Amino acid sequence: MSTASTQLEAIHSMLSAGHRSIRMPRHSLILWGIAGCVLCLATEHVITPTRFPAHWVRALALLLFLALVLSGVALADYQYTRYRISARDESLPFAQAQVTKVWWLLVSMGTLFTFATAFFGGGYMVYVIWLVLFGLGIYVHGLFSEQILEWVGVLMILLGIGALALSVAFPTTQWLAASAFGLGMPLLSTMLDRGKYKSVRIRVSQSALWLAVVLSPPLLADQLRRSLDAPDAPAMSLESFQRLEELRSPAVIVIPPGSRVPLKVRVGGGLVENGGETILPLVLAKPLEIALVDGKPDGRFRVAGGQWKQRRFDMWIEQVQFGGTLTPSAGPAASLNLALTVGH
Repeated sequence: MSTASTQLEAIHSMLSAGHRSIRMPRHSLILWGIAGCVLCLATEHVITPTRFPAHWVRALALLLFLALVLSGVALADYQYTRYRISARDESLPFAQAQVTKVWWLLVSMGTLFTFATAFFGGGYMVYVIWLVLFGLGIYVHGLFSEQILEWVGVLMILLGIGALALSVAFPTTQWLAASAFGLGMPLLSTMLDRGKYKSVRIRVSQSALWLAVVLSPPLLADQLRRSLDAPDAPAMSLESFQRLEELRSPAVIVIPPGSRVPLKVRVGGGLVENGGETILPLVLAKPLEIALVDGKPDGRFRVAGGQWKQRRFDMWIEQVQFGGTLTPSAGPAASLNLALTVGH
């Protein structure tokens, strides 16, 4: 029985190797992974408002920076792959050439999407989109090469979609993408087995190991960020704060529910004239704590005694609906509905 099982497994391996006629070079995973990790962590420090004050200039600089780095990586990967193939007196398989074109297309789509967010919004999805695109590229390559690439490619896609569905904070998605590229892709290169057949149990174990390695750094970074966000300052009621003439020491102001918060709104653009500020009264439904430094809010807040959050990362405006009416009696009227959401 064992001899028959061994023969069947050998036949299955030969059939699988015949169908999976191309190989993912280990150096490609390492090269693209390191480049992706560096771009995730370094781009915001290279393309800064200080260096490029104008918005459109900063967007163009980002496009050129990404295009220069990624095209350089693509060229280096392509040339070294051809060199390795020539050294073995082989030719580049047709299927591998086509899969490489798909990979370049996905990288180009990610670059253009990143550039477009500078004008049309959605920048909080940048790292999620790159995760999904890289995962799709690895999955497509795995269809023609090695099974483990399919498993990891699906995991990268699910990580990106899951981070978006769970409203993960923007810095955490940044660390998640950097970890998936910088740790996950080099680790994947060590799991390549040249198309050999492996049982589902082994593939699940490899995927679990890969997932654990990739998720550990962003989870630790998220916990560290939340611990650093908590202000070390005494709490003070809103009434006590309003009785002070000036407050220079750090403090946490507790605003009770039912408090009216004026919202200043200014609307302009090509369709309407730039007018003055309109004040809309907002009424708090839950108690809100705001951290003050040098007498000014520093962006940290928490709702109803929950975890401390950052305004720029953990607060979104969703479900924006703009409408209007036009009647003989009332004339033109416009309406705007939106939801203010605080991240988990």
